[in-house]
Amino acid sequence: MNPEKQKDGSLKQMRDVWQLPLVQGKERIRGKDNRAIHPTQKPEEMLRRIILASSNKGDVVLDPFVGSGTTTFVAKKLGRHWIGIEKDKKYFKVAENRMK
Repeated sequence: MNPEKQKDGSLKQMRDVWQLPLVQGKERIRGKDNRAIHPTQKPEEMLRRIILASSNKGDVVLDPFVGSGTTTFVAKKLGRHWIGIEKDKKYFKVAENRMK
């Protein structure tokens, strides 16, 4: 799971601080005005690591603040069942469309 390597090519011990790219390009969900729809969309790689480290295939992943749906999207890709809760109708619609 740790993508970082030593100079000799051997694996490094995973650190407690992850260096992840910003959410941009195809991963960034944008509105019709081409602006980011959700201000705090999380990187898929971050959720991938968290879900792989804390669950097994077939488990249920709960995101009580689903926002743009990154957690549920990655959970589905990794073979997990998921539950997402969102009170903002705009973000609910975004996450719902992403899961289709």
